[in-house]
Amino acid sequence: MKMQRLKIIGPIILLLCVVAGFAGNAAAATLQNIPHRPHGAPVGTPLPNIEAAIKSAAQDLGWYTAEDAPGILRAFLVIRSHEAEVAIGYDETNFWIDYRDSVNLNYRPDGLRATKTRRAEKGPRIHKNYNAWVSRLADRISARAKNPPKATSGAANTADQILLIADELEKLDGLRQRGVLTQAEFDAQKKKLLAR
Repeated sequence: MKMQRLKIIGPIILLLCVVAGFAGNAAAATLQNIPHRPHGAPVGTPLPNIEAAIKSAAQDLGWYTAEDAPGILRAFLVIRSHEAEVAIGYDETNFWIDYRDSVNLNYRPDGLRATKTRRAEKGPRIHKNYNAWVSRLADRISARAKNPPKATSGAANTADQILLIADELEKLDGLRQRGVLTQAEFDAQKKKLLAR
C-alpha cells in the first residue's frame, strides 16, 4: 500500500516541480541585444551629433547616459526596484546595444527555455520587460538620429549649464548610492561634468 502511494505521489510531485519552475519563468525571456543597425543619420553627420541624438533618445525614455569610451555610452534605467545597464555603441552609420548588468530583472546567463520540440535550450534569460525597454530605446535612437541635434557647444547659457550639471550630479550620486557606479566612477564623471 505504501509503495503504491509512492508510485502515484512521486510523479505528481515531479510534475508540480516542473510546473512551478515554468511558472517562475513565465516573465522571463531570452535576452535580446540589438545588433549593429543603421541609425539613419544623414551621411556626413559628425559623431558628436550622433552621440547627442543617442543621449536625447535615452533621456526621452528615462535612461541616464555616461561616456564609457570613444564611440560607446553606458546607459542606466531605474524603474522602481529594477535597474538595467547597457552599452550603446555607435559609429558613422550604425549603432548597437549590448546588455551590461541588471538588478531585480532575474538575469540568468545560462537559463533554460522549453522549445516547441520539447528540447531545453541554454541561453541568457532576463525579465521580458528588459527586452521591451531596450527595443523602445533602439527605436527612439533611430527616430532621433534622422534629425540629430547639434552637439552642445561652449556658447550655452551659463545658468542653464549650471542647472544641467547640478541635475547630472544628482543622478550620478543616486547611481553611486545604489551601487551602480563605484566611488571612482562617480568621481571621474563628476570631474568631467565640472570641467565643462
